[in-house]
Amino acid sequence: MGLLSVLIIFICICMDNMVSANMSVAKMTKENKSVFSIKMALFFTGANVILFGLGYLASIIFFRNWVYFAHHWVAFAFLLLLGIKLMLESIEKSPSFGDSDVGSIRKLVKVSGLIGLNSFLVGYALETMDRGFFPEVILLLITTFVLTLLGAHLGTGADPQPNKTLLSKRLELVAGIILIIMGIRLIII
Repeated sequence: MGLLSVLIIFICICMDNMVSANMSVAKMTKENKSVFSIKMALFFTGANVILFGLGYLASIIFFRNWVYFAHHWVAFAFLLLLGIKLMLESIEKSPSFGDSDVGSIRKLVKVSGLIGLNSFLVGYALETMDRGFFPEVILLLITTFVLTLLGAHLGTGADPQPNKTLLSKRLELVAGIILIIMGIRLIII
């Protein structure tokens, strides 16, 4: 698995961040949008990086000796599960914030952690495939931050824009399909 494949996987798992930011900012007043979008991007990035690191560490400490012979199958299973999860989330309501949640650090931490669980599985899978930690974590950091801000930008406007919200949900569906294809590619090649 090369760096381009890792980048595609990171983009796909960060679609949750983008959709949540898109849905949140579309519900907020103009005064809260810009500051909260940066705050949300920082929290989502922090949660993704921390949980990616924990998944990577859990693989090193607990499971390294058990899955060395089936690392492609472990990565396939995780990518398949994440792909199915993203596809299902594209038809249901995503966690989002409103104007009343702007000061709620507790909800921001809770939603960031929930969305960041995808990164835990990817961190575990990448370690079993002997990928390095630091290049991937920097790539995840940048990808999460940029896609969260992009989702917030798509959610801004004078009126609620259902077309842009629908676009972000469709992108989440496409990301799920891509993750399933990437998982299948791991066991075929």
